[in-house]
Amino acid sequence: MAIKEVMSLTEERSFTVYVNLRSRIMPHVRFQKRITGVRTQTEAMRIEKSLLKELSMKIAHTEGHGFTWRMVVDQWASFVESPLFMDRQYNPSTIVDYVSMMHTWTKDWLDRPAAEISRGDGREALDRVLTQGRSKAFQKRLKNTINMIFNWGIETKIIRGVTHSPVFGLKIFLKEDKKPEILKLEEIRRLLREARERNHPWYPIWAVALLTGMRNGELFALKWSDVDLEKGLITVQRSYNKRTKEFKSTKAGYWRTVPISEELKELLLEVLTRASVGNEFVLERAPNWVQGAQAQVLREFCVSVGLSPIKFHTLRACFATQLLSSGVEMVKVMKIGGWRDIKTVQVYLRLSGVDEAGATNGLRLLI
Repeated sequence: MAIKEVMSLTEERSFTVYVNLRSRIMPHVRFQKRITGVRTQTEAMRIEKSLLKELSMKIAHTEGHGFTWRMVVDQWASFVESPLFMDRQYNPSTIVDYVSMMHTWTKDWLDRPAAEISRGDGREALDRVLTQGRSKAFQKRLKNTINMIFNWGIETKIIRGVTHSPVFGLKIFLKEDKKPEILKLEEIRRLLREARERNHPWYPIWAVALLTGMRNGELFALKWSDVDLEKGLITVQRSYNKRTKEFKSTKAGYWRTVPISEELKELLLEVLTRASVGNEFVLERAPNWVQGAQAQVLREFCVSVGLSPIKFHTLRACFATQLLSSGVEMVKVMKIGGWRDIKTVQVYLRLSGVDEAGATNGLRLLI
């Protein structure tokens, strides 16, 4: 704020009034105004007060609309990174992924007041994902992430005047519901038999994955101290993050135990006899594993032996479907595999066909 005296070439005196105000709550919000040619200092002081009032009202009006979406996302990221946040621990790379997702898929929202983002905007964001052919899982992830961050903004009162996120209640329309990739029992046996006969370096990893349902990062982090052959249990308590190159907790955030079957016990004893002296990890570092090429290696091998190419994570699905097919209760499968979402296991239940097996045996229709 300033009142400046100005002398013209004809030595006529006048005053310039300049007022610049910035919001304390929303630092990016700033209003400024300049009035020139004021004849007297008294009038300049009156104009200065008037401008202060005018710009203060503008700032208050802008603050009343709440933070921009960019600010909400940044504030959320800072909050969940804080040690004071105890409800749920987010891995740093996960936070980066969520923020990057918002900057990519809700780019048009970033500099708009979050409270002004409508359901129409939400629909456009989800449709944009569809037009680019992303998976159903990614579409759901985007919707859930927007809901999570937006609801946090509402709860912390930095988003005002609304009660729901712009994607709340919106349905995701898919072109088709593709059946998840899976290997049948005979295909699983063929995969392992071929890998063993060829002495493939990834054979122990694939076999342990199929016999435990452990995730890739959990297999990479598995130590001999986690294996109790006498009690017949494996404790799954850590995972490896390739991006940050560090060991962390499991995806579900808690440890679990996996029973050791007779087949798995024989395999582990065989691996133990071949293990390098002093190696604390159960599984040797197969070629390209550290670089995260587990999916590529498995797909290429499947093609080479005449099997449908599958992702590495599909081995975990195969483990679940085989347990369910053998009569293991869904609750136990979830507990062993560390699944928190029952919907995921229900998909595996459908693939196993357990619920439908024998249902039509009572039909006697043909003469």
